[in-house]
Amino acid sequence: MRIIFFILIGCISSLTQGQSPSDDARHKLVALIGNVRQADGYRYSSRDHLGNTMDCVKIIKRTDSEEFIGVYHTYINNVPRVNLAISNDLLNWNWLQELAYFGSQPTIAVPSDHPQGYIVAWEQEPNNHLQFSFYPTWSDLQAGRSQRNYSVPRALSRCAEGTPNIYGQPTLNNIDVGFHFYDNCVVDRQARATLKNFNLWTQIRKQPNVDNAILHYGVQGNIGDRDALSSFNSFAFTIIEGQYKPQDFGTWRTFIFDPQTGNADQVPVVTHGGSQAFANPTMTLSSWKDQNILIVTLFVPSEQSAPGEAGELIYYHKL
Repeated sequence: MRIIFFILIGCISSLTQGQSPSDDARHKLVALIGNVRQADGYRYSSRDHLGNTMDCVKIIKRTDSEEFIGVYHTYINNVPRVNLAISNDLLNWNWLQELAYFGSQPTIAVPSDHPQGYIVAWEQEPNNHLQFSFYPTWSDLQAGRSQRNYSVPRALSRCAEGTPNIYGQPTLNNIDVGFHFYDNCVVDRQARATLKNFNLWTQIRKQPNVDNAILHYGVQGNIGDRDALSSFNSFAFTIIEGQYKPQDFGTWRTFIFDPQTGNADQVPVVTHGGSQAFANPTMTLSSWKDQNILIVTLFVPSEQSAPGEAGELIYYHKL
C-alpha cells in the first residue's frame, strides 16, 4: 500500500510539474476568441455609417465615456486611409475623421501620463514604415490635430516594416511597440522596439521566440500582425496571425502566443457560416454597462470565407 501511495504521489507531482500557471488562462482565452457563434454581440463585414470598410479595426474605450473608439483603414481608389469612428454599442459606427493618407493597419492607446490624450500608430506609405502621432485631447483626435509626430526609420528590413501594436500601458516617453519586418524581403517576421520621447527609436530587436512558436505549426508564409493583453486572468498574452502558405490569403490563421511558456496555441475560430481564414487580429479588455468584456476583431479574407462573412469581423464576450 505504501509503495502504491508513493507512486500515486509521484504521478500527481509529475503532472503538476508539466502544467504552467498560465495554461488555464490561455485555454480560456483561446475558447473565447474561437467562439464567435456564442458571442454576446457580433458583426460581419463591418462598415461605418458612410459605407467605408473598417479593415483591421482596433477598438478601445473612450476616456471618461461609455463610447468606443475605432481606428481602421479603408481603401478608396486603391489608396489606404486611416479613419476614426465612434460607437455606443460596438457594432454600429459613425465615421468622424480621416487621420492618415496612404496609411493602414492602425492601432490606438491612451498614455498613462496624459490620460485625456491618444497615441495612434500605423503603417505608412511610401517606403513602408511606422508612423506615430499624439493627440492631446479627444477634440484634437476628432479634428485630426496632432501635437507630436514621429516617422520611424526602418532598421531591420530595406523593404517594409509595419503592423504596429502597443504593449502594456504606454507613456509619451516610453512606448513599447511590436511590429513586423519583411525579412530579406521574402517573409514577414516579428520584432519589437521602444519609441522614446517621440524622437528616438531604440531597443530594436527581432523576436525569433515568437516566430518559432508559430513556425512550430508548419506555417511557411508570413507571421505578421498582432495585438496583446498585459493581464488576462493575471497573465500576458499575444494574439497573432500566421500564414500557412505564402501568397495564399485563404491560409491565414490565428494563434495565441504565451510569453510565460514561449509556446503558442492555434485558435479554432468558429463563425456562423464556417469561414476558415482569419487575419489581422486585435483584442481589448474593457467594460461596458458595468460589465467586463473582451472585444475581438478579425479580418476575414474573401478566400475561404462563408457567404456574407468576408471583411472585418467585430465581436465581444461578456466576462
